[in-house]
Amino acid sequence: MKTPTRRLPLSPLICLVLGLITLALYLPARRHEFVAYDDQQYVTENPVVQAGITTKGLVWSFGFHAGNWHPLAWLSHMLDCQFFGTNPAGHHLTSVSLHVANTVLLFLVLFRLTGARWRSAGVAALFGWHPLHVESVAWVAERKDVLCAFFWMLTLLAYARYVEESKVQSLKSKVWYGGALGLFALALMSKPMAVTLPFVLLLLDYWPLRRRQPSTLNPQPSTRFRLFLEKIPFLILSAGACALTVAAQKTAIVSTAGLSMTQRFAHALLSYAHYIGAMFVPRHLSVYYPYETGVGAGQIVFAAMLLVAVSLLAVKLAARKSYVLVGWLWFLGTLVPVIGLVQVGDQAWADRYTYLPLIGLFVALVWGVADLVGNRKVLGGLAVVTAVVLLAATTAQLSHWQNTRTLFAHAERIVPNNHMAITMLGSLLAKDGQLDEASARYRTALRLKPGYPEAHFFLGNAFDQQGKLETAVAEYRQALWYPPLREAAHVLLGAALGKLNRADEAAAHYLAALKLNPDSAVAHNNLARIRHAQQRLDDAIEHYSAALKLDPKLAQAHNNLGILLLQKGRLADGTVELREALRLSPTNAESQFNLALALNQQAQWAEAAGLFRKTVGAGFNDANAHCQFAIALANLRQTREAMAHFAAALLAQPDFPDALDGLSWILATDERAEFRNGTEAMRMAERACELTARKDAVKLKTLAAAQAEAGRFTEAIATASSAQALAEFAGRNELAKECRLMLENFKLAKPWRPPAAGLK
Repeated sequence: MKTPTRRLPLSPLICLVLGLITLALYLPARRHEFVAYDDQQYVTENPVVQAGITTKGLVWSFGFHAGNWHPLAWLSHMLDCQFFGTNPAGHHLTSVSLHVANTVLLFLVLFRLTGARWRSAGVAALFGWHPLHVESVAWVAERKDVLCAFFWMLTLLAYARYVEESKVQSLKSKVWYGGALGLFALALMSKPMAVTLPFVLLLLDYWPLRRRQPSTLNPQPSTRFRLFLEKIPFLILSAGACALTVAAQKTAIVSTAGLSMTQRFAHALLSYAHYIGAMFVPRHLSVYYPYETGVGAGQIVFAAMLLVAVSLLAVKLAARKSYVLVGWLWFLGTLVPVIGLVQVGDQAWADRYTYLPLIGLFVALVWGVADLVGNRKVLGGLAVVTAVVLLAATTAQLSHWQNTRTLFAHAERIVPNNHMAITMLGSLLAKDGQLDEASARYRTALRLKPGYPEAHFFLGNAFDQQGKLETAVAEYRQALWYPPLREAAHVLLGAALGKLNRADEAAAHYLAALKLNPDSAVAHNNLARIRHAQQRLDDAIEHYSAALKLDPKLAQAHNNLGILLLQKGRLADGTVELREALRLSPTNAESQFNLALALNQQAQWAEAAGLFRKTVGAGFNDANAHCQFAIALANLRQTREAMAHFAAALLAQPDFPDALDGLSWILATDERAEFRNGTEAMRMAERACELTARKDAVKLKTLAAAQAEAGRFTEAIATASSAQALAEFAGRNELAKECRLMLENFKLAKPWRPPAAGLK
């Protein structure tokens, strides 16, 4: 007798198939890059996020950033950085995994609520595979969408359990209610769009839960009141999230299109119609849609008629096909926060806004088609064809998100006069050094949309890179009115004004940037540089320290702080900062050179020479660099190379006292006769003393040694005595001691040969 084959239960099998297909569909995203469109402030240029999960990051995440309040979204990015660093593959896989989970959870939610297995699977498949949802999944900065939806689905599951348990009052029902409320709070902390969820719960009470008396269309007053009362804690959380969002977006609520309230209402009608059309025919999907200023009254009337007609149909069918009304109201209601009545940003509409709202239309569509067709074979064939079309369309749409260039090249191609896409592609040309071509694109964008702030901002940056600083300043000022760009515009304005030696104006702009964002490490660092140049050293140290507290990986700030500490005589502290700068940026020539200077001051000649060797080449024309390198080499007894660098210093600056002094010291005191030349040493040493008004004890000491080498001991004794007196007056005891020893030699008519070779 044959043993019967054990089959996997149908619902888990559906979950597995939905999950695997959705994962395979989006798996190519792991090879995609970050895009230069909000990914910078969320990950790639955000030091707090890149530090991973930290106490500071946890506190920071609950603040207002990027025009939003969504602490859980920030924490998810921090967690990704904790595990994957800034490797985009890991970040993309997290978003994909959440979308896969959301697809499976949607099936489980609908199946639990309705008991309709295949219809629930159809809705979940539409949700998981529709190309309108690519933006929410493929864009790392939109992690908030998929994360919010994850907790949204879990809230619905917990609510469904609560409803089941509440039929008999028990502790379990209270636990599930509390669980639903807690999960809803997490959804709000992921993205404020979840504020509409209490409204959705009321819809679900109507259908499919039917929490009303079966004989009437509407609940009795007592039942209605109880259902509303039950939602009050959810509504309180929604109200709190709304208040936080308004506070966070006070710098993002703008209308660059200058739309009146009447125009916004008309545009909202168009947006609803657009989303419905894109659901049925998802073509020409773009990362950015400009406002269409030439929309005719006929289109607005058509959109209004469409919404009214569908609404009337939904109400008419409410008694027999309640899912139509519920699905339609789900779609209309959940889009309210982003439909454009309160304009955040300057896009006409966005694919990402449909991530949760389309579930309502999917429910109405799937249940309606299933009831209308009835025949399982026809339904199965229709489902297969729909799935194939969706999978192909989503695969194509996903491919456009490979990187910034492919994304905006596609947007420019499919949306005429897309000023955003033109500007972004111009910024990529600028990064490649094609500044003239980039500027031409920015001007095109400004012709299409006069006053467009991003184009002014990037055009200013192009002029800045070309050294046209006054023109750059004028362009940056044109972007200052636009809140999302205000901080960056202040910072770049400060930098341009600093290059123009307008230090006070530059400082004012850095302070303005810090007022907008006290956590701007770049603004602190740049302001510190201004204060440093103004010799306000304590202020400079304060701002460098603030910059490094905010971004410990800011190599330039470590370098600048190191230089400042050296100036204040804090050699050890300055060296620590310069070493850290070099650790963070090992090939940075400025940090290598500055650390070498610090090491020279501490007589760490070998390490200093190694660093100088990397930065001071034969074609280098900095007299001080050659001189400092020569000092290190002389103390390492690499005399011939030291003399060459002293000579290079004098070639760059013939009257450079330190180079004259260093070379004459070798010519006067080296233990090898082949290098000594008393006459030439005297000439150079005399010139060095003349340039320093005979007030430098070191230079006088060298002149004394040169005079002795030339056999002029009487002069040498007088000069050495003067050097000793100056050294003693300055409290330089070691130098005074050396001068006394030299005097003893000179009185015996002996030239000076230092006991240890090199320069002191």
